Amino acid sequence: MKRNSAIIVIAFVGVLLFLYFKYIYGWLEFSRNTDTPEQYVSHILINNEQYRKDKQQIHHTMKTFVTNHEGFFHSDEYFDSTEIIIDTILYNGEFNKLAILLITKNPTYRQLIPERNHKWYYDATCYLGIRQSDTIVLKWVGPVFSNGFDFKSISQDIQEATFRTFVTTDTTDIYEYNIDDARFWSSAIWNKW
Repeated sequence: MKRNSAIIVIAFVGVLLFLYFKYIYGWLEFSRNTDTPEQYVSHILINNEQYRKDKQQIHHTMKTFVTNHEGFFHSDEYFDSTEIIIDTILYNGEFNKLAILLITKNPTYRQLIPERNHKWYYDATCYLGIRQSDTIVLKWVGPVFSNGFDFKSISQDIQEATFRTFVTTDTTDIYEYNIDDARFWSSAIWNKW
């Protein structure tokens, strides 16, 4: 009887440990360090005037996406008063390819299940763009962070995801590099355009 009880207790503890490591601690994920190696970190700078123009054009395009509920903005939660915040724009060396980190700000009453303790909520994602003459053609690539209540936290989340772990979240080998990696600009993701 004691032996059966001991086996049951050990099995139960074993199952609990397995579930803990799998779902809470992330033991079975075997994640690796995916920081961009220092020698490949992109340090491309653009003049302020061009950055401002690009930001305005991207903002205008995003507002059109909101109105038409396209791409990331497919949900009815996004509406005319959705605030579009361009968090970061990264460029390749020729300034004809862009990666845009985008944050939206909405009132919580627009949520499916409104959060009553906060006035605003934030979502974040990533778009890629290709400059064609005077226009920038945009494509939504993700990842998506939803329903954050702190702007700084969601900004850090989207930067962490695209600068450090963009590589590990993909299972199709399209995302070979993080977006701050100079090699990103010639990677396979641009062939899907």
